[in-house]
Amino acid sequence: NGRNCPKYQSSHDRQNFSIFLPFISLITHHLGTRKMAKLSGSTIELSNNNQVDLGHSSEGDSEEWEDMDWEERSPDTALWQHMIAGSIAGMVEHAVIFPLDTIKTHLQATNMETTKGSARIGSVQTAQEIVRLRGPLFLWRGVTVTLRAVVPAHAMMFAAYEGVILYGGAHSTQHIDASSSRVAAVGFAAGFISTIFHDLIMVPAETIKQRMQLGYYRDASHATKRMVATGGASLFRSLPTTLIMSVPYSSVMMMSNESLRRFLNPTGAFSLPTFLTAGALSGALAAALTTPLDVVKTRLQTQGMTRAKTSTGELHGAPQKFKVRYHGFSDAFLAVYRTEGTRGFFRGIGPRILQTGPSCALSWCAYESAKHFLQAR
Repeated sequence: NGRNCPKYQSSHDRQNFSIFLPFISLITHHLGTRKMAKLSGSTIELSNNNQVDLGHSSEGDSEEWEDMDWEERSPDTALWQHMIAGSIAGMVEHAVIFPLDTIKTHLQATNMETTKGSARIGSVQTAQEIVRLRGPLFLWRGVTVTLRAVVPAHAMMFAAYEGVILYGGAHSTQHIDASSSRVAAVGFAAGFISTIFHDLIMVPAETIKQRMQLGYYRDASHATKRMVATGGASLFRSLPTTLIMSVPYSSVMMMSNESLRRFLNPTGAFSLPTFLTAGALSGALAAALTTPLDVVKTRLQTQGMTRAKTSTGELHGAPQKFKVRYHGFSDAFLAVYRTEGTRGFFRGIGPRILQTGPSCALSWCAYESAKHFLQAR
C-alpha cells in the first residue's frame, strides 16, 4: 500500500522522467492492476486512494533511507546516470555476443527454396563455413553499426524502463512479494514502453547490420547510401514486424526478470549473481517464445539476400537489384509456413537462446554495475 512505498526527497526524478509520462499513463491505464500508480501533481495516487508524496519526506523515512544499504533502485539516481549505464550495457552485450548473432542471421536468412538440392546445415556447420570462407573476423562484420546505434537506443530504453518502474511503484524491493501481480504488471509495462524507444533507433541499424553479416556492402556508409538512394523504405520495412516481436519479447523478459530478481534477492542488495541468473533465465525464456517472430523479421530485413549466395563469395559490394518478396508481416509469415511448415519458424532457435540468455545476463550486470559506480561517484 501507499505507506510501504518510500517517499522521494525532491521532485528531481519526476522531472527527469517526465518525457515518458504519457506512455506510462497509457499503459498503466490499460493494464488495470489494482495497485498501479497514476500521476497527479506532486503525488502518486494509487487506485486504493493511498498517496505517496513526491515532494516531501518525513524524518522517519529519511532515516530509513540513510540506514539502508545500496539498493538496485535509488530514487536519487539521475536520468543521465541511467542513460550512461544503459549505453555501456548495450555496448558490452552486443560486442561480446555478436558472433552468435551472425550465425543466427545466416541460419534464418536461408530457406528451403534457396537450399533445395543441398544439405541443410546447423549452427556449428554454419559457423565453420563462415570461418572457412571468410575468416574468423567475418563473425564480427557489422558490429560497428550496432555499437553506434546501441548508445542512444539503450540509453533511451533503460531510461524509459526505470521511469516506468519508478512511477509504477515497483522500485522498492523491500516490501513487494516476488509473486506480486503488480511486480509482473509493472515489469511488463516497462518492457512494452522501453522497447518502442529502443526499436525506433535500432531497426535501421539492425537492417544494415544483418545485410553486412550476409556479406553485402563494403561498409556501413556504403550500405546506408545505397539503401537511401533506393528510397530508404528498406531501412524501416521491418519496423512493424520488429515491434510485433520486440514488444512481447521485452515485456516477457522484463516481467520475468523483475520477479526473478525479487525471488532470488528479496533485500534488493547489489548482487552480480542475481543479475546474471535472472538475466540469463528471463532472456532465454523470452527468446524461445518469440523465435517465430524473429524469423519473420529476419526474412523481411534480408529478403533477396541469402546465405546460399553470399557464403560462396559470389557477391561483393552492393547486392544485385532484387524483387521485394515480402511486403509485410503477413506476406513473410505465410511464405515461411508454405515453404517450410512450422519448423521454419524455429530456425536459429539454438543460437538465439545461446545469444540472448548470456547477452541479457551481461547487459543487466553491466547496467547495474555502471549505475552502481555512477551513484558512488
